[in-house]
Amino acid sequence: MLEAAMRRFVWLIAFAPLLVWFYWWFSNGRSGPSSNVTPPLVSATLTGPKQVVFDTRDGCEKIDIPDAPARAFRDSRNVVHLIATHYVARAMTGPSLDLVKHNCRVIYRSPQDPDPSHFEDNNWLYSFYTEDGRHVAALVHSEFDGEEIHGMCATPNDTNNCWWNTVTFAQSSDGGNSFTVPAPPQNLVAAVPWPYVVGNLASAYGYTAPTNIQKVGALYYALINSWPRKSQKYGACLIRTADLFEPNSWRAWDGKGFTVRFADPYREAIAKPEEHVCEPVLAGAAESLLRHMESEAFVVTQFAPDQRFDGPGFYIQASRDLIHWSKPSLVVSLGDLRTSDGEGKWNYDYVSLLDPMSADRNFSSISSRPYLYYVRSDGNDPPYARVLFRRQISLRFGK
Repeated sequence: MLEAAMRRFVWLIAFAPLLVWFYWWFSNGRSGPSSNVTPPLVSATLTGPKQVVFDTRDGCEKIDIPDAPARAFRDSRNVVHLIATHYVARAMTGPSLDLVKHNCRVIYRSPQDPDPSHFEDNNWLYSFYTEDGRHVAALVHSEFDGEEIHGMCATPNDTNNCWWNTVTFAQSSDGGNSFTVPAPPQNLVAAVPWPYVVGNLASAYGYTAPTNIQKVGALYYALINSWPRKSQKYGACLIRTADLFEPNSWRAWDGKGFTVRFADPYREAIAKPEEHVCEPVLAGAAESLLRHMESEAFVVTQFAPDQRFDGPGFYIQASRDLIHWSKPSLVVSLGDLRTSDGEGKWNYDYVSLLDPMSADRNFSSISSRPYLYYVRSDGNDPPYARVLFRRQISLRFGK
């Protein structure tokens, strides 16, 4: 039985050809919303040496690994919490983003509930937002890993068929020192309108990996990633809400407006499932969503494990309205990363941007010289030997 953390790397490689096809189809075969909004051009280059943020050799237990994009926020005492963790969650804390240290205290532990209708099997705290530094709302990447539960996986030789994802909600009332989850189904933010199928043969499906949360006016926005399933297209979908602490209040972009209400496939009779799926606004899988302070453009990071863009690597894209995005621009290729890291069986993932100079409490804004955070794993010791690195980059924007 593969660990859930390692399986994600295996799945990316195995599923890459299909992702490339869906990328072509998304880019060339669909008609998007008509608009005159032209996205800005953006490019970036690495300007600084790599810095170790966290090495699992200094971890608190074997499962204490960076297994999500790095996020950060400041609590009410101005302590910075940097979180990039597994389903047993810990934080790095300190007076600034440059001085955080790993803390062994567990802030959240997945229930590993074997009932898929509870959306509480293996959960990753993925994105955070706080207005006051004390009450923190979190979007959660929730996996149902059927191969780990007796009788719930009909294809043990292909565990991707037994992988079903939702986006759920968690909250903290003590500045991020601990997180709790409402009782199901009040924890559900987004699910595809089809339940988990034990005999599924169409590979993994569901909504995954929410990005940072951005506040624009009185509304809050995030991107969630969708895997193809029936009427649900592959790509990153835009969702928004007026109340971060009401999980069922999020609505998704349908191609013209935010009209899509996510349905509960276990508690609703869904006559028209196609009305409860979102319309992707960009191809691929968005990993972080930031706002550039000077230009006010939105910036997304993506990890491409295959040839869908210009080869495997870390990419950025820009937008003025969160709907229309520039073409992916390569920041660094995986080949160049491997060359700079020297001999080893290196894999890379979980790319995000954070800026120590960000003045907002949620580190949702960046200057033109933020840091690129990413995770390197050792293929000779999967999935536990990992390092969270950061490198400073230089951003450039054009018309």
